[in-house]
Amino acid sequence: MSLKYDVIIIGAGAAGMMCAIEAGKRGRKVLLIEHSKKIGEKIRISGGGRCNFTNLHTNASKFISKNPKFVKSALSQYTQNDFIDLIKKYEIKFHEKKLGQLFCDQSSQQIIDMLLLECEKANVTIKKEFTVDEVNKKNDQYTVLSEESNFSLQLGDYQYLKLEQVLLVMMLLRNSI
Repeated sequence: MSLKYDVIIIGAGAAGMMCAIEAGKRGRKVLLIEHSKKIGEKIRISGGGRCNFTNLHTNASKFISKNPKFVKSALSQYTQNDFIDLIKKYEIKFHEKKLGQLFCDQSSQQIIDMLLLECEKANVTIKKEFTVDEVNKKNDQYTVLSEESNFSLQLGDYQYLKLEQVLLVMMLLRNSI
């Protein structure tokens, strides 16, 4: 037996949740997978627990890319001001520290809670403590395999999730670039 999703996003950090939210808003059936117990752990610890959630001076010229047009396109479609508007909608108080860096006045947990609510509104299915063992592609279809025994659908020793797109969302550490 298989479960079909339009999009599976591997990694439920800030980028993964935002990606899931936007895909869900566009009517896609989305599964967001996270290997740990807690979603948004890096959000929780960023900015000393206050979450440096964006920068007022974000623009394409501040990014290094082999494809600068991609950065320009991406940033024009969802700007820092769009995210600030979302923060304001949830009445999360914030302040500017230096050089345009914006931080929550209270706790980074507010950002996590906001993103989880947005996922819920966009009908995103979230699966925590889920380890992906393989991602395969055959005839323009991807299959995500896992030996997780606590997932509801199984086929033999594996669960099969069929989808049209797999998005692997991760943060690159500065030392690994």
